[in-house]
Amino acid sequence: MKNACESWKDQLLEAALTGSLTAGLEEHLRTCTICSEELDNVRARKARLDTLLPLVAQGSEPSANFRARVLAAAEAAREGERAPWRVWTLAGATAVVVVVLMIAVTLQRRTARMIPGDELAAAQKLAEWRAPSDGLLVTPGQEILRTMPRLGESYLNVPVKTDEEE
Repeated sequence: MKNACESWKDQLLEAALTGSLTAGLEEHLRTCTICSEELDNVRARKARLDTLLPLVAQGSEPSANFRARVLAAAEAAREGERAPWRVWTLAGATAVVVVVLMIAVTLQRRTARMIPGDELAAAQKLAEWRAPSDGLLVTPGQEILRTMPRLGESYLNVPVKTDEEE
């Protein structure tokens, strides 16, 4: 189509679909071979589609067992709605098992930590035990070394007056 024929495009399609031509379009088609060929092409395409439409629509009805399949699917969905008690029962049983296991582990740890009194006393004596040679390793200067001032400290405790006390 030429640029001058673009204005007739919509009217051309409407004429092909409805079969009625306006006076202006009819006059244009007498003078323009391109538009008249386009109108013939669109009418031929419409005719082909009109013949194919019944063939396509022929298989569009639902199958014979469609109703049975829909009812079976609805029944299966309804059964799924009745089964939540199974889920809750399983969840409750799982919770009970977890609680029982936690109690068992707690009791087992408590009994494993309990040490008989005589064993505890023996362990305390062993912790306080000193080798006989420890007495030989004691030196007279050990007490001086323990009381020795650290870096920045003094042997003498002399109070220092501050500006606030004056």
